[in-house]
Amino acid sequence: MNLKIREGTILDDELCGAIMLGALVIEDIPRSFLKDKILMLPLRSNLRFIALYDEAPAGFCDYSVSKSHINYLFVDPLFQANGVGTYLLESVQRRLETPISVNVLCRNEKAILWYLKKDFIATKLWSEQFNGQLTPWLKLTRKTL
Repeated sequence: MNLKIREGTILDDELCGAIMLGALVIEDIPRSFLKDKILMLPLRSNLRFIALYDEAPAGFCDYSVSKSHINYLFVDPLFQANGVGTYLLESVQRRLETPISVNVLCRNEKAILWYLKKDFIATKLWSEQFNGQLTPWLKLTRKTL
């Protein structure tokens, strides 16, 4: 296994959208990002890491330095359970060197359990409109290691 990280750019928006599309069920994809069955994940003012597994794009993480917050962390289902997500998370943690947070849909039990195993704790629960429905979210926070 050859796992490495590279910096991502806006040129990776479609690649990251494809990874996200493969990892989520359709109702959990922000409708505003989906155009003609292509998901474009805009980088905006965030930073991005792309994980490459034997040179193949395997996952990505978009994060905000100013908020010490992970906006998106997704691993292509073909590469899950190979350490890709952990490698992305640890790369962000080293870059930020501060406590980090992430918001997760409450119905995404798999992701919540994964973050809890990575020493995150639940710090906030709320509901907001998402794709036309009131949807519960959980904020998880991790202190630096």
